[in-house]
Amino acid sequence: MKTAEFDTTLGGTEQLPDLANTLKFAASRSVEIAAMTESILRPSKTKLIFQSLPVHMRRRVMSHNCKRLPRKLRQGHLEQLKKSGLPPKLKRPSRKYRRRPGNLLEEYNRRQRRYVWLETHVWHAKRFHMLEKWGYQLAYAPCDKAFRACYRASSAHCLMQDISYHIPIQISGPLDIIKEMFSSITSSACGLSIYAKAFTGGSRQGTIQLYKPNQFPFGYVGKANFIWVPDEAVNKTLWLFVHPSQIKEVESILTDIICSNNQNDEYQPTKKQRKLVNNFSGNIEIKLCPGRFNIFRLTGPNSHAILAHGLKCVENIEKIKSNKWIMDINGKSLYLTDKLGYWQSIEKASSPSQLPSRIVIGLVVKDPRLSRPTHRTKAKNNCNVSVNLESLITIPPTAASSPIWDLKTQDIIKNEKLSNSQFIAHVTKTQLVPGSIFEDDPKLQSVPVVLVQRPGSQDSSLKKIGYGSGWDIIIPSGYGVQFWQTFIMFGARSGGLRETENLAFEMGETYLPPDSSAGEEEEKAIFNDMKEKYFKLPPSKRVNYIKLGINSPFSCNWKLLLQEWSNVPVDNFYVLRDSQLLLKLQDCLQRRQHLPDIVNPEACLVPVYLQMVNGGSLKKHALICLPEKDDYISIENVHEQQHDDPNEKLRKQTRIEHKLDIKRWRRKRTKLRNKNKMVTVQKSKKRDSNKLSQYVLKMRELWLPSQIKTVRHSCSRQVMGYVSQGAFSFTESNSCGLGYIAYHALNILIKNGHNQILVRNISSKKYRLGNILVIKNC
Repeated sequence: MKTAEFDTTLGGTEQLPDLANTLKFAASRSVEIAAMTESILRPSKTKLIFQSLPVHMRRRVMSHNCKRLPRKLRQGHLEQLKKSGLPPKLKRPSRKYRRRPGNLLEEYNRRQRRYVWLETHVWHAKRFHMLEKWGYQLAYAPCDKAFRACYRASSAHCLMQDISYHIPIQISGPLDIIKEMFSSITSSACGLSIYAKAFTGGSRQGTIQLYKPNQFPFGYVGKANFIWVPDEAVNKTLWLFVHPSQIKEVESILTDIICSNNQNDEYQPTKKQRKLVNNFSGNIEIKLCPGRFNIFRLTGPNSHAILAHGLKCVENIEKIKSNKWIMDINGKSLYLTDKLGYWQSIEKASSPSQLPSRIVIGLVVKDPRLSRPTHRTKAKNNCNVSVNLESLITIPPTAASSPIWDLKTQDIIKNEKLSNSQFIAHVTKTQLVPGSIFEDDPKLQSVPVVLVQRPGSQDSSLKKIGYGSGWDIIIPSGYGVQFWQTFIMFGARSGGLRETENLAFEMGETYLPPDSSAGEEEEKAIFNDMKEKYFKLPPSKRVNYIKLGINSPFSCNWKLLLQEWSNVPVDNFYVLRDSQLLLKLQDCLQRRQHLPDIVNPEACLVPVYLQMVNGGSLKKHALICLPEKDDYISIENVHEQQHDDPNEKLRKQTRIEHKLDIKRWRRKRTKLRNKNKMVTVQKSKKRDSNKLSQYVLKMRELWLPSQIKTVRHSCSRQVMGYVSQGAFSFTESNSCGLGYIAYHALNILIKNGHNQILVRNISSKKYRLGNILVIKNC
């Protein structure tokens, strides 16, 4: 740089003034200042508000949250969002606003459009893992993971479950026509029929096995409970309680029966009311009544004491005459004295298993909020007080009568119920002493309920006689939460669907059998779930079932199994439920005699209960195998030899080729991006994703082939059946399982002179010895 450009003080030629006029300088730069200010305050169309900020103040979330901008720029930023067509995100309402009763109820109604909620849903949702199943939002298992505590409650205390998802069906008409209607969809071989004298009086609850019309023993639908309304009129009323997994099939069956007997009437059900109303020969009426009842299942010896403390019976009809539902009916027909006397005579029983099996008792009780304790306690009965044996045997004929079966009465009770806020306001206003409640207040409504005794397991061949006994309490809709919280405060422990499955397992009963549509859907869901979990594992952590000789590790191929044992094509199969035949099979198994001849033996599955002999644990889908003569001598050395895996080399080669393809696809997309061919890049991504999905399907087929040629001879020991449910049984103190065996396989086992079988889990090579019992009540 030349020295002439510097100031004279530095040796240059330039001379700077001593003073500068700021006003003159600003005036000469006013145009530039105005242009800069204009560009900041009013940016061009290609520039956004937040882009006018310095780089160090810019944030990515400014386009989503305007509060990240300085206050003076927020309004302009919101206007730009409106012009761009993206409305600004409004502030989420505060929790105080969202928790207002009206807003909360509106939100609850919106969330119930897809899956129905039970009345105790909110209580369960805070404490349970919830599950969407059968059109309902149901509680699966408590969050405390205390499974052993639930078992202790069912065996020594009280386990309570909400089974209000069981759908009631009201059938009204002459007894002869109802008998004719059910004769085609039930069979007396499975037990007492629906029109047996033990049930038609209404004093006992019954259970029936439902089938498709005139297809017994095929076409199994499911098990259903029923109660006859005690009435001496010509027309009888039957209440059928059906599991929600079977309700569509039962509804279609009843519709077909109605239409086939009355072809002139057209069946047009309405979605809102879900009514199945029509005439069977002009004299019978059928209604589906979902949500009409709350049904709570109390299991365990202490369930009787909880009901005795939680239910305060009405003693005098005069004290509840002001109730609106009492005025609507004849109050004298309640028979309060007979019911109260019988309930008081059995109230001190130590366990419900001491009472007559499946008795039905109708009571009228006071509002359950009146009997609720101030803190959680454990209800106990005085064990020193003995129960009169005659009171257990002699049941009053009017004990089962109840106004709860009248739908009009249910509507009145639900409409006249006091909410919790109204109840508290009324009690605090009328109580004489703080903390005391005037129980005979005419303002407080009484509630009719129905109690149904459950006898529990009755299998004398096992240790679990009496396990699972308890009570079912039927409550009108609207009072579910009030009764539930009262029983919880008296020491009942809550359970969910997991406890329902485990109770059936501990009692030795089948749950959703495979010959029903509900069982098929359950098996498909289990298969998909286990398959997805299997393929989420890396290849080095997956069990190679081909080498173990397991063709179908996550499902039971019943049709192929029966076809191989009978050498006859099997299109359909059934589970044997003839009670007398099952007793004969168990007797033949113990005595090692030939099995009796039955109808359709090639398609018959026999339900069995398994117990391990020398240790080992049973798992789901374990193989039940036919033992050989030498296996009993050296059972410890019986192992499955490793099978050859013909797909192993192909899997490795396919994996190597796939890795090379991935590298080639990546290089190709990189070249296209460098050439700015984004449209071609998107097309190549779609092609690559299709190839990737084909690769996944191919690899899954190589790990678990879908085409199965044989089941019976897939292992060194012939496969007789599968274990549908296996675990450690607390009642038996041993690893046990429930499963099904082909009828011909059981016959060959007995012909060989054996009554024990071999069991192998799907992830093990070890064969273990097990005892086998025929399940009599499936």
